[in-house]
Amino acid sequence: MSEQKSRSRHLVDPEISSALDLFPTSDLNTASLMASRENQAKMPQADVTQLFPVSFEERTVPSYFGGPDLRIEMIKPLQSNHDKMPLHYTIHGGGMVMGSPVVDRAGNAALAAQHGFCCVAIKYRLAPEYIQPSQLQDCYSGLKWCVEHADHLGIDKHKIAVAGSSAGAGLAAGLALYIRDQKEFDIHHLRLRSPMLDDRTSVSPKHPFAGEFVWTRGSNHFGWESVLGHSPGQAEESEYYVPARAKSLAGLPPTYISIGSIDLFIDEALSFTKQLVFDGVLVELHVYPGYHHLSPMFPNAHYNQEGARSSEHALLRALGML
Repeated sequence: MSEQKSRSRHLVDPEISSALDLFPTSDLNTASLMASRENQAKMPQADVTQLFPVSFEERTVPSYFGGPDLRIEMIKPLQSNHDKMPLHYTIHGGGMVMGSPVVDRAGNAALAAQHGFCCVAIKYRLAPEYIQPSQLQDCYSGLKWCVEHADHLGIDKHKIAVAGSSAGAGLAAGLALYIRDQKEFDIHHLRLRSPMLDDRTSVSPKHPFAGEFVWTRGSNHFGWESVLGHSPGQAEESEYYVPARAKSLAGLPPTYISIGSIDLFIDEALSFTKQLVFDGVLVELHVYPGYHHLSPMFPNAHYNQEGARSSEHALLRALGML
């Protein structure tokens, strides 16, 4: 995409603009999905036990819905200053069709080492091979297993945070709604970065500035169609699959949301925040100017550093750790 034809290149924060040249934007589709998955699988996987004083293990846990066994990654501090560790449960991104817990491994290891968390990441089934409720069931099963085995794992059931980025954030919000309604256990904080919350974004009129780069309206349509099993934007849809469809967000835990101003998901993040406020949920929102969907590639950029501090503060405050 040439700069002359770009409608929003001038808005991109200079610290993160190089990503647009390294990763040219194109709409994801069935033909390109396999290649994208293969490229992600080739990414190097750091040994977090060499970088942080933590343990790392992969476990197989059962589905509570009769589905196949699930894989989780668990990272714990080698030495914890807690009698029982707070739990940080992570759901990875990837547009519902790609990704793995690998992308969150280093961040989870840092959280375990610095603040004594038990960090668990779920490898849920991907679309289009599996459609909802597969993803909801997998994410719920992984967390429920941790709660049911909290004593054995050394987890504090009264300090549970659920986190996700992009599609993972959308799944985290849907999971939080499901947990609220099932009433089997509680969660105490929700962390949503660039959340994919509303299938209707992919069929609404194109935004004049947001969504031009990285994750586009076309890719979003493909992701939602893949995970729902039908075209997005239909009249009725479960709020557990599409959290923006929820009639009420009352009863959700304190929530932290961060989003870039030119990210495709900006409008749905703002609307979700407004609904949280209306429904009496404590919410903290950060909109970062000129940030797009690949902004986390630049952890040293100013607003990423600011976001890391504010997100960590919100997490510790919500769990009573400050």
